[in-house]
Amino acid sequence: MASLTLNGYGFSYAEIKEGNLLGKTSFEQATLGFCRQWLAGQATFRLKTSGSTGTPKVITVSREQMQHSARQTIRYFNLSPTDTVLVCLNTAYIAGLMMLVRAFECGANIVAVDPDSNPLVKVTGKIDFMAVVPLQLAAILANPDTKNRLEQCRAVIVGGAPVTVALEEQVKTSRAKIYATFGMTETLTHFALRQLNPVYEEAFTALEEVAIGQDGRGCLTVASPVTQHQVLATNDLIELRGQNRFKWLGRIDNIINTGGIKLSTEMLERKIAQAFYDLGLDNHFFIGAKADDTLGEKVILLIEAETAIAAIENLNWSHYLDKYEKPGEIIYRKRFVETPTGKINRVATLAEVCP
Repeated sequence: MASLTLNGYGFSYAEIKEGNLLGKTSFEQATLGFCRQWLAGQATFRLKTSGSTGTPKVITVSREQMQHSARQTIRYFNLSPTDTVLVCLNTAYIAGLMMLVRAFECGANIVAVDPDSNPLVKVTGKIDFMAVVPLQLAAILANPDTKNRLEQCRAVIVGGAPVTVALEEQVKTSRAKIYATFGMTETLTHFALRQLNPVYEEAFTALEEVAIGQDGRGCLTVASPVTQHQVLATNDLIELRGQNRFKWLGRIDNIINTGGIKLSTEMLERKIAQAFYDLGLDNHFFIGAKADDTLGEKVILLIEAETAIAAIENLNWSHYLDKYEKPGEIIYRKRFVETPTGKINRVATLAEVCP
């Protein structure tokens, strides 16, 4: 019979339904609270968005929508009642909640631990399926013991932020099958996957029952049972690769118009990430724009560091960027503003730099 092991303590589903369990940490409280609601058959749920691309908000979704999303993943990875699912993402948000739903829907055992940079340090026993953010995956791969344990996992999905050049290089040495995800709160996490190893895929492939398209802006549209077959228009610029595959180019709201030339923030960051990797730097950074009397907007590079980095200051940008892509200004910040889920809050960080 399936069970929940929460921070080392085991509970049967019957015990959870009785409602007498009290979590000690906020993660335990959120996890037990949702499990209790789900096992009681609650019909609708209010979900919080992270606020990484805009103002955080609350949306209401049905149980059936969450089940549709979970079953897409279950079918893709062939999850079964004999599997153990690791939940190591914040269960106050959709990514952590959907891992619980996937386990409930396929009858798998759940091991849940407080989110940490390396969650496998806290886990004993074999894990078959897990979801992590890039920071967690990097920490797992950097530790020989947890890297070995990761490779016993049948499938690992990584999302919440783009996978960096450095992390892609780390992933190449792992025998575990690792997939980058594409999704959002409104689609109840991922609706497309991109395999990172042993075969590297540049494009995302939509899951079954997901219809993707492109609107007049060049942005991705998606419809599925999860969206109740309503077409959801995103702000994600894409290149379509057939009926069910696409390459992500960046967000249209992050386009910088500098001197009449439109630049994708994310594509620029990808190129700069290669420079950081070549220089052996692991600082957080992102590209922003600043008002400029001549260009309209100029490209600025924000780096999380206490002081200027000599290797960056002396870098020959022409090796990595076209002349109009070169940052017009480099700004160092001791600490970036973060969202509740640990992502860089670009809007808030930029507001501190360009009030």
